[in-house]
Amino acid sequence: MDLDEGEASAIALSLEMKNPILMLDELKGRKVAEKLNLRYSGTFGLILRAKQIGLISSVKPILEKIKSTNFRFDEKLFEKVLEQAGE
Repeated sequence: MDLDEGEASAIALSLEMKNPILMLDELKGRKVAEKLNLRYSGTFGLILRAKQIGLISSVKPILEKIKSTNFRFDEKLFEKVLEQAGE
């Protein structure tokens, strides 16, 4: 697989750790993680989890900031995360 340097490094490091959760948004990285039986989550999943465990009170301001960058995502995903967060 043709992974970018950051994903390849994150996957390599996670192989040296006990019970890691990788933060991967690219499909290629996720496929490699699955083949290696590594747990992973995307950025939005981690933000949602942070709200669920009480680390943050709201996901919407964070998602809005992400929306103003060049981070690419489907608008349906944005709405789904807000719905799951109850916002």
